[in-house]
Amino acid sequence: MLGSSLRKIRLNIKSKRSGTATLTKASVLAIAMAVAFCALPPAFIGVQANSCGDPFSFAFPMSAKQGDLATFFITIGNSTGADQSFVVQTQVFDPTNTVIAEIDKVASIPAGSFLNFQDGLITSTRNPPGTYIVITRTYQGTSLPICNTCFCSSTQTQFTLACNDNNC
Repeated sequence: MLGSSLRKIRLNIKSKRSGTATLTKASVLAIAMAVAFCALPPAFIGVQANSCGDPFSFAFPMSAKQGDLATFFITIGNSTGADQSFVVQTQVFDPTNTVIAEIDKVASIPAGSFLNFQDGLITSTRNPPGTYIVITRTYQGTSLPICNTCFCSSTQTQFTLACNDNNC
């Protein structure tokens, strides 16, 4: 039944010829990705307990144009037998390796659980085309340490930003 309703949506989108068809198609795809992301099993399935948050992330869309919203989906897991708190730091680096966004969150995760959340970056023509790197690090506790290299665990994803119609 879900497949048939998605097929109907897809057919309705194809029949539209306005500029909103692309936005609608992208919106439907983003919602489908978010639903799939929430339905995924924990990314930390394994034998050994991990008290570092075991982060996992991906970016959507993988190829964006200037002016698009790039969304980062992040999973932090707690495979130990005790509740854990982590500071989750996400940094976005542009093609020149400059930090253009930094988001810090405190996550309290019950034992044997995981937490999914998302962050986003609205791009513009001021963002140069190229590959953008998104690094997520976890730190144990509820505050960032003074040491920049004292993170417990990290993950990395990337997306490519292309010029829009401005021929940059």
